[in-house]
Amino acid sequence: MNKKPNCFLPLSFLSILMLFSSLGFSKSKNNLNFVDDGYVASVTFPAGFKIGDFIEFVRASPVDAGSSGNYELSIAYTRENVAAAATYLASISHSNPDMWREVGRVNSNGYAGGGSDGHNFTIDCNTQYANPRFRIRAIKTLGVATAPLTVHIKIRSINQTGTWAASNLTGNDLTVNKFLPMTNDWSLYVGDPYLTNGASVAIKAIQNGNVGIGTSTPTEKLSVNGKIRAQEIKVETANWPDYVFTKDYRLLSLKETEQHIQEKGHLPGIPSADEVKATGIDLGEMNAKLLQKIEELTLYVIEQSKEIKELKKEVKSLKEN
Repeated sequence: MNKKPNCFLPLSFLSILMLFSSLGFSKSKNNLNFVDDGYVASVTFPAGFKIGDFIEFVRASPVDAGSSGNYELSIAYTRENVAAAATYLASISHSNPDMWREVGRVNSNGYAGGGSDGHNFTIDCNTQYANPRFRIRAIKTLGVATAPLTVHIKIRSINQTGTWAASNLTGNDLTVNKFLPMTNDWSLYVGDPYLTNGASVAIKAIQNGNVGIGTSTPTEKLSVNGKIRAQEIKVETANWPDYVFTKDYRLLSLKETEQHIQEKGHLPGIPSADEVKATGIDLGEMNAKLLQKIEELTLYVIEQSKEIKELKKEVKSLKEN
């Protein structure tokens, strides 16, 4: 009796491969740890590593001439009985400069009790066109230095990256003093998707660092299109007007003040209603100006009190005579 060829084993093996691929398991390619949307790796620092020591571990090739370079990077490590982790966002666009900059951190699981400062390492990125690459750099030496320290790394490519190339370059660099942008701008639109009238801009951050609330064109570090309600507002200002009480301060006479009011329609040194309407007021500066007027008014009251006392003496003397 002729036996039929056994074809079930190859088909089952192929099915298993397809199943593993569909589940997104890490797969090896040229001995590199690729995942479907990024790269997984680890680097090991010696027990006695120093601040500034770095390990460059991978090069990336964002598609579309580098314009798709948007990455989420996460690191984790332990050193004896302490542990830390952090997540970073990096933005690499087309034709960026050849320089190392620190990648901005968006999540900090620092050492217990250390908060955002409880980290031994950060991530740097060199955005050189056609050769962007990442490295881990030591910024502290927290923990017990008895054994080498391994840092586990995962990179998620938010857009598409054509290839990854492993690297293992080491050195020491204490010159990094700039941050890599996370984005060119950022917007938060809020609304009800059920409604057809569209969303409203809630927060807008632009390239120069200005932030708008309710406006997409912030002209100050914080521009708010609407009312602000707070339990407390603290404004820092210099040149607080205690100089009014110094001996060399020239206090205008009441006659000079009256003349200024008649000519200008407002107190000396205080902006007019038209100026306030056109440009608004600086809270710190205005509080200082108001205090200056209160202190000047106090001097007027003291001066008039002295004059009244002298007049009372004269009246008393006249009555007695």
